[in-house]
Parts: sequence; structure tokens; C-alpha cells
Amino acid sequence: MDKSTAGGLAAGWGMVSLAIVLGGVGFGPYIDIPSVIIVIGGTLAVTAGQFEGADLKRMGPAMKVALNEVPFEPLPELIEKITFYATEIKKHGVMHIEQKVLEETNPFFKEAFQLLVDGTKAETLTPLLQTKLDYMEKRHNIMLKMFANIGGTAGSMGMIGTLVGLVAMLANLSDPASVGPAMAVALLTTMYGALIGTLFAGLIESKLSQKHSKEVESCEVIILGTSMIAAEESIGNIKMQLNSILVDGEEE
Repeated sequence: MDKSTAGGLAAGWGMVSLAIVLGGVGFGPYIDIPSVIIVIGGTLAVTAGQFEGADLKRMGPAMKVALNEVPFEPLPELIEKITFYATEIKKHGVMHIEQKVLEETNPFFKEAFQLLVDGTKAETLTPLLQTKLDYMEKRHNIMLKMFANIGGTAGSMGMIGTLVGLVAMLANLSDPASVGPAMAVALLTTMYGALIGTLFAGLIESKLSQKHSKEVESCEVIILGTSMIAAEESIGNIKMQLNSILVDGEEE
């Protein structure tokens, strides 16, 4: 599991749990079935209505990506590897790298260099890879939007639950026994909505966004490198342009 994600989840939920325990009333008063139905049930229903079935099926895998470590090759190492391949091609020809390319584990890198092995020209290779990247970004953005919507919807359902509880409370002010349960719905739905939006959906969305940015950055470096190799640019030019992408501190 991604250590920072695990730590954030554990610390966030742990602080809430600690506050409840220190409150002296235990967890019992914070468990309310009508509030769960309104917030969780309502959020799931709205999300199911907002997105296509195929996208909903990708929600589980997306959560796994957010919660687990994803091995990204550091940009300096990626640039070094691209430069190595460029040098090998210059010295021995493109077929010399074919076996090494087949052993690559990065699917985008492997496909890009396989296009080079197949003799794809720069004017064809670049749009092909850019199209692949564009579609990848679209898929990722759907997941980011889904978790953003879950966070917003949970908060909204919490407010709806609050209104439901307040109406029930005001309608039964003459019956003191019914005021407590109605007030619990009013308060706990807001709490549940805030917890789901902040300590679940918001955290997942943020982590997915960071990993998406890293993957896109790597793909852009691969596109630039393979395009320059296909255009038969000099090794010096390739290395200089790729290194210009690095921000201060990455070069070390």
C-alpha cells in the first residue's frame, strides 16, 4: 500500500475516532441507520446515475491505483534510458534494440519503441503516440471527475439529510421522545457527508491526480524522445532537449 495514503487515511480516521472516544459517549450515538441510508445510499445512487456502467466498473481498479504504490521510473533514469537506446540505434541500427524493447515493462515505452523498430517515421509516430496519450488522459479524467462528484454529492446528501431531520424534529416538537432521533439524523448526515467527502473521496481524487500527472509527464518524455530518434536528431540534441524538461533538483 502507498505509505502516504495509508498514513493519511489512518491518521484522519484515527483523529476522528479519538475525538469520539474522548467525548465520553462512545461510538453508539454516532451510528444512525437513517443517516447512513441518506448519505451513503444517496451518494451511490446519484453516482450510478451520473456515469456509464463501464466507468463505474473501473472505480475499484482506480481505488487500487490510489491506495497502492505505483512504480514510476524517475525522469532522470527514463531520460538516461532513452538516450541509451538512441545511442544504440545510431551505432548499430534500430533492429539492435528489438530484443531489449520486448523486455521493457512500461507498456507506453514498449509500444513507442516498437514503433521505432517497425520503422515508423516521425510524422506518423508522434500523432499515434499523442492520440494514445490523449485517450489515456480522458479515461483518467473520468475517474478523477467521479471521485470529485462523490465528494460533492456526499456533502450535498448530508445537507439533505440535515433538512430531513430538522423537518421531522419541528413536526414533532410536542413529542420529546421523537426530537432526539430526528436531531441525530440532522446532525449525523452532515458529519457522514463531510467524512466521506474529505477522508475518502477527496483523498482518493488527490492521489489519483498526482499519479496521473506523473504518468502523463513520463509519456510526454517518451513521445519527445522517440520522435527525435525517428527524426534522426543527434544524440546531443536529444539529451539536451530531454534534460531541459527536468526541474531543479531532479537532475541530481
